[in-house]
Amino acid sequence: MITEAMSKILGQPLVIINKPGAGMLLGTEQMVHSAPDGYTIGVAVQASTWISPLIESSAKYSASDMTMLGIAYGAPAVLVAGPKSELRSVQDLMRAARAHPGKLNFAAPTGGSIFRITFEMLKTLTGIDVTFVPYRGLALALKDIMGGQVEVGFADTSSLPLFQSGQLRPLAVTALKRWPQMPDVPTFHELGIPLETQTWLGFAAPRGLPPAVEKRLTSALAEALQKPEVRAAIEANGVASMATDPSPQAMQQRIDRELAEFKKNVKPGTITFN
Repeated sequence: MITEAMSKILGQPLVIINKPGAGMLLGTEQMVHSAPDGYTIGVAVQASTWISPLIESSAKYSASDMTMLGIAYGAPAVLVAGPKSELRSVQDLMRAARAHPGKLNFAAPTGGSIFRITFEMLKTLTGIDVTFVPYRGLALALKDIMGGQVEVGFADTSSLPLFQSGQLRPLAVTALKRWPQMPDVPTFHELGIPLETQTWLGFAAPRGLPPAVEKRLTSALAEALQKPEVRAAIEANGVASMATDPSPQAMQQRIDRELAEFKKNVKPGTITFN
């Protein structure tokens, strides 16, 4: 929806090329090493912009090699337990984890996913000892939480149908304010835990983009995000438009803030790629 809207604004087709592999490393490397002429841009998320370059030795780029174009949308992470779990609140998790150090497990995608990082930050902020169980993807992790094989984990808000159907029990969200689609679920800040993270998606281009080209692309993205049909499509997936400030500066500030929180609250060597 976003690229279709941008295509109309730019008067040029935006052709989507899917290049999977290594948690977006391969596709991002191709974008970063392309000519900085505005004809190659890439989808950017936490893993591709700063997490993978920070913890993956094979990464051939860093966030400084990109021209940030803006964040399109984002959403908090949601701490979840299974429907039959005895964990009905964050307080229950804290008590159980302290009574049985290292015995409880949390599920998250392997490597440097934002869900893994968020839980490691929660462990540091609260002092609990919970064991990480790696999964190939978030869907598989949530499946085992629903089945009771693993106690807890983080989901994204696009899992809202699983919350509404009772297949997952939401315990808290990592937003500063309660999420409108889950008004009964508290934030970590309400519970006295200063944990705030978001899963987000934006766009980036190679470093060295001419200023006029950068302005054209960032303006097209901002205009596309203001279109009612685009915002409706984004919000229908359980996330929220961040079009109030889709600027490159806001995107860079977000990355800098997340990187600082990571270095502050995740112990060195805790997270490595398998």
